[in-house]
Amino acid sequence: MSAEVQLSDVSKTFGPVDALAPTDLTIEAGEIMTLLGPSGCGKTTLLRLIAGLLPATTGTITVDGVDPSSARAEKRIGFVPQAPALLPWRTVRANASLLLDVNSGHSPGAPSHSVDELLDAVGLADFADARPHELSGGMQQRVGLVRAFALDAPLLLMDEPFAALDEITRTEMRHLLTRLREPHGATVVFVTHSISEAAFLSDRVAILSPRPGRISSLEAVDLARPRRPEIEDTAEFFDTTTRLRHALGIGGTTR
Repeated sequence: MSAEVQLSDVSKTFGPVDALAPTDLTIEAGEIMTLLGPSGCGKTTLLRLIAGLLPATTGTITVDGVDPSSARAEKRIGFVPQAPALLPWRTVRANASLLLDVNSGHSPGAPSHSVDELLDAVGLADFADARPHELSGGMQQRVGLVRAFALDAPLLLMDEPFAALDEITRTEMRHLLTRLREPHGATVVFVTHSISEAAFLSDRVAILSPRPGRISSLEAVDLARPRRPEIEDTAEFFDTTTRLRHALGIGGTTR
């Protein structure tokens, strides 16, 4: 289950500040599209516009032909923020099922996988009855991923969900994300500052220029799927990260 996203002449201003220049973009159903660019270039603004959390100043956005607010009401959009924002009084299982509980009676069908199945898939089956303070940062973010995938939304919007993690854990998390998504097939829009993260996850990468943000280029990532950790040691992966670095205007060819 996946969703197509269409943006036509979409811009956003905050008072006198032009955050996002008029933007056209089509995100295909089942695609992983990464928004990559420097801080303040409008990546998160664009993601929040797609989520219906901000109104566009100009232009239109549709998710499978309906506006983002309607898509959210129909449970077509899952949003994964930078911090997992787990409720401290709920167990891991209860936090992971929070969106299902809130949306009980409103979801279009039964989820593809149970919360317990997803917790097992991310290595947290033994922590299902633990509280968030008993988990590491990486484990908490795993709960956040399970919460998003448990909703079974056809569109997942992810706002730098691994940014606060150490590099080793961050690498593990991007590998985990690809494994979780493979049977689900959701469309994903992923915001990151990490070139390696963008190369590993994406089908295409939208490079955003400094404010006012605009898409300066769209870069296809032709690495074979399914993607496994060892792909990051290949010449093809190195060539991809080098191309993305050059598209960002960053010199050098070191890994």
